[in-house]
Amino acid sequence: MQGGPPGGGRGELTDEQKRILSYAKENSGGAGITLAVAGPAQMASPFIMGSDEVVIGMGGFSGSDDAPSVGQLQAWLTEGRLKFVLGGEMGGRGPGGRGDNGRQEWIAVHCSTVDPSAYGGGSAQLLECRA
Repeated sequence: MQGGPPGGGRGELTDEQKRILSYAKENSGGAGITLAVAGPAQMASPFIMGSDEVVIGMGGFSGSDDAPSVGQLQAWLTEGRLKFVLGGEMGGRGPGGRGDNGRQEWIAVHCSTVDPSAYGGGSAQLLECRA
């Protein structure tokens, strides 16, 4: 399979997803969460099902749930448990128009884009977050 997120389906990671996950793991500084994926559940599912790494989806099925909350993201960052976010501009707007509950703004303030050449390039946007 070729291409980047949202994914290879059936729990298989594309080559790009493997490179992103490998980069995040190698550069996480021991963070407990290897990667947080912004957007609907199908964005995170290949990473969750296709690896043994701790990967979290942000926003639930539609990308609009308040999980994790901005407060939880801040706590994880402060505690050194989170360093990388994938797809910082992919948060969805689900039923009721709730949007991403402030996650995109939090990501914009605390995270910066990783140069794609650092993980082999591709269409996905990987961000590194700093407290």
